Amino acid sequence: MDQSVPEQVVGAAKLGKGVDASAAPAGLFRQLGRRKAYEEVADQIRDSIFSNAVKTGDRLPTERDLALQFGVSRVAVREAVRTLELSGLLVVKKGPKGGIFVAADHQRPITDTFRNLLACGEARLKDLFEVRMLIEPYAAARVARIGTAQNFAALSKLIQQADADLTRGLSIRAINIELHRQIIRMSRNPVLAAVGETVLLMLADRLRPVGSQAPSRVALQLHKKMLDAFRARNSAAARRIMEQDIKTGGRRFALLDASIRQFGEKE
Repeated sequence: MDQSVPEQVVGAAKLGKGVDASAAPAGLFRQLGRRKAYEEVADQIRDSIFSNAVKTGDRLPTERDLALQFGVSRVAVREAVRTLELSGLLVVKKGPKGGIFVAADHQRPITDTFRNLLACGEARLKDLFEVRMLIEPYAAARVARIGTAQNFAALSKLIQQADADLTRGLSIRAINIELHRQIIRMSRNPVLAAVGETVLLMLADRLRPVGSQAPSRVALQLHKKMLDAFRARNSAAARRIMEQDIKTGGRRFALLDASIRQFGEKE
């Protein structure tokens, strides 16, 4: 509540005729104060981002122009921008080409939270793997139900590229990560996508696969089977293959981190 607005008690005398005054004793309710200007500004900017009225990388009007548009002070605009910057929605750049921009990484607050949990020892890598095992098989099953021909064509292109690179002896790690990211996004659930992508990329950043290319070939074959399941609209098969794919990766990562060894165990 805005402290500049005096609180006025709604007493029993203001209750309508025929209403039992004992049901609302004096002092129980108070008139609502007006919201602070910067909160209203932040809400409108946030809504414009989530509704795609402004998109990633777009430059917002200047602080002065925003103040004129909203009919508030520049101080209120500055506070709103600072709030959204801390939330990871906006980024303020200095210099001749600077300004207020819609941030590319809306998931930064989630990433920061997970990093803090790992840093202070409240979470381990195995906890991230558990979340991945919950999210990605579900996403795969969902893609089998709602995925489009365009979605499947995009996945097919990645798989073909991985196949060609592996034949030339190149690493397909980046392609595999991108394939998993796309499957998560194709679930069309923004909350699931935000958490799922964050977990996937954090694991990829902290762990490097070990061993020969043989596991990569196994993963490639699993990805081909998964795409077949998507096209066949077989949700159960897509879920099962995704679980197998994650466990295959878990066997390699377990050599680097004992806490995730359980995910590498054979069924």
